[in-house]
Amino acid sequence: MLMRHIAVTAAMLLVVAVSARAQQLMGLVVQKNSDNVDEAVVGANVHWLGKSDGVITGSNGIFMIDRAEGFDKLVVSFIGLKSDTLTITNQTNVKIELKPTVLREVTIEGWKPATGIDQTRGINTQVMLEKELFKAACCNLSESFETNPSVDVAFTDALTGTRQIQMLGLAGPNTMISIENMPGVRGLASSQGIQLIPGTWINSIEVTKGVGPVVNGYESIAGQINVELKKPQESEKLYVNGYVNQSGRSELNVNTTLMAGKKWATTFLLHGSARPFMMDQNNDSFLDFPTGNQINAVNRWVFNSGTGWLGQFGIKVLRDDKLGGQVDYEPMDKFTMMRYGLEINTRRTELWGKLGYQFPMKPFKSIGLQLSASQHDHDSYYGFMAHTALEKSGYANLIYQSIIGSTQHKFKTGLSFLYDNYDERLLSGMGMMHVVQNDGTMQMENVLNFDRVEKVPGAFLEYTYDYLSKVVIIAGARVDYHNLFGTIFTPRLHTLFNMTPTTALRLSAGKGTRVANVLIENTGVLASSREFVFSGFQSTHAYGFKPDVAWNYGANFTQDFTLDYRPGTVTLDYFYTDFKNQVVLDFDESAREANFFGLKGKSYSHSLQAQVDYQLMRRFDVRLAYRYLDVKTDYLSAMLERPLISKQRAFINLAYETKSKWKFDYTVQWLGEQRIPDTSENPAGYQLPEYSPAYILMNAQVTKDLKSRWSVYVGVENLNNYTLTNPIISSSEPFSPYFDSSLVWGPIFGRMAYGGFRYRVK
Repeated sequence: MLMRHIAVTAAMLLVVAVSARAQQLMGLVVQKNSDNVDEAVVGANVHWLGKSDGVITGSNGIFMIDRAEGFDKLVVSFIGLKSDTLTITNQTNVKIELKPTVLREVTIEGWKPATGIDQTRGINTQVMLEKELFKAACCNLSESFETNPSVDVAFTDALTGTRQIQMLGLAGPNTMISIENMPGVRGLASSQGIQLIPGTWINSIEVTKGVGPVVNGYESIAGQINVELKKPQESEKLYVNGYVNQSGRSELNVNTTLMAGKKWATTFLLHGSARPFMMDQNNDSFLDFPTGNQINAVNRWVFNSGTGWLGQFGIKVLRDDKLGGQVDYEPMDKFTMMRYGLEINTRRTELWGKLGYQFPMKPFKSIGLQLSASQHDHDSYYGFMAHTALEKSGYANLIYQSIIGSTQHKFKTGLSFLYDNYDERLLSGMGMMHVVQNDGTMQMENVLNFDRVEKVPGAFLEYTYDYLSKVVIIAGARVDYHNLFGTIFTPRLHTLFNMTPTTALRLSAGKGTRVANVLIENTGVLASSREFVFSGFQSTHAYGFKPDVAWNYGANFTQDFTLDYRPGTVTLDYFYTDFKNQVVLDFDESAREANFFGLKGKSYSHSLQAQVDYQLMRRFDVRLAYRYLDVKTDYLSAMLERPLISKQRAFINLAYETKSKWKFDYTVQWLGEQRIPDTSENPAGYQLPEYSPAYILMNAQVTKDLKSRWSVYVGVENLNNYTLTNPIISSSEPFSPYFDSSLVWGPIFGRMAYGGFRYRVK
């Protein structure tokens, strides 16, 4: 829980102020939880005996109260806990532990949606808890957003089975995906990364729309998704999960937690999965998804000294292999015209550690160090196109946080360092790749080398003003120096106005910058016969382009309500993203080319979403949502809608639980039309319409809890069996210039039944 204090009491932007600490008393109110660990008491009443006015403890259990001459008895009270009275002399800080009262058992039932905005945070953050994740099979992170209308998940192509998230109508890499607030899915992991985090490892998911805090870096543009993995203090002693679907995909997950003395604990997270069978539902001679297997393991150790020091370290190892293409393709057919095949092999090792110290009697003051290192080995080929890359990365983040006078003014400051070493090659075995120089001359290459080393030291400062949790202002800035692209300045501002106890308005604005990994972020293009054309160069580094730079502005309004004695929440939000620079992939200039160039005009995204969460009756929750997107970019020919993005989306999720622990979850999505890139220069049989039709997707799951340890579940994805008739252009001639599997706008495979079990010892 000390780490929770560290996170909650974070504050930013150092300002000059006159300390009034001598005239005030600061304190921390705690209670012991079931593990005999201090836990903050939020909302406790604190006042001087004999005075009617007082203060309440904040979200971190901390209070600040003015000293009163002639009064030395401090009274602390909270419903359900024994009140305490202390004699205060010349102390400046106190810690009060409240004991539980002895009461008859009382059951209090409340309601909140399984996914909702964390009202204690100044930044607009949705928190998805385990209850939300269990509404679907949730085999990995990419499948965790089936019931979240804010995040779209789409396939990048019809061959590799690769999924990519979309937020605010922008491709996944524009969203920072962190693991416990450290770099997670980025670099070479941008393509497959969200499929390499098993769902059973996830404790919660925090979804932030728009720019995130500057403490976590400069890369978030559309938002941030932070994944909190299972930790010893949150994990079961033993958790086992098994899963299998009708295509033969099978998974087994085992989580175990052990105590290694009074101060040490360790958690093992193990995952194994396999797709052993070939499946071609639409009879186009290509597998609907690759066969393959994955082995994934994490070991984490956590240390708590009991004197303010907290630490943890861990290691993760991964091996993932995929083999796909035409039915009956064998590795011996590689780089021949016998059959079209593809293979994606990933090897990844990660090490990380955290060390923090919370100053005694000063829970608002702490210092922490985050460290991580990884090596990601990506080896792949698609027909005659080979892409190999090796990335070695390092990250360090030193964070210091305290207050200025009182907890109303908090700050956080620190230093960071990011290191990426890429060894990357693209080899074309049949056609040539065009490199168009800025003077109009053209080079023809069959091998492109994208080796580079990126070193980015940085510093940040963030300040939080909190007026009784009614007005919260978080202003931050960071300066980073990129060895290839120079200085990166990142200002960001978040504000929260709790206008009433049930009404809140959040506003945000800020800048994001990211270096695009052009090839790994567009692997769908590799699974086609399109020629690669690089033009409009802006730099001599990386891929020849400057970093993507965008400003994001957002507004979020939430209103809690009661209708027919049942609670609910209405959420409205709007976000505008304006790119100042962007690496653009243009499919429209030619149906047989993939044109990459630096943005020469405008590129923007408007996102408007409305959502209602309501308890229709006891244990029956309803979620309704509608989202509208306007996403356009200046391509080589004209400003056009971004392709393969549904302009409109409507969403319904129904969740019902009986008293006997049967759980029923049903999700319906309506996705509006999507623009399809121009294919008019293809022969008539290989042309696609200008827009896709709208369609509906339905998923359902039934879960039964058996006693306290066992749960079994069965479900169906794509219940209405909607699929693309011909997802691959020229599938009968995979080595022709018209072959293209990248223009996917809907489901590739149809109805899929699955089942599984969960066993847990708490």
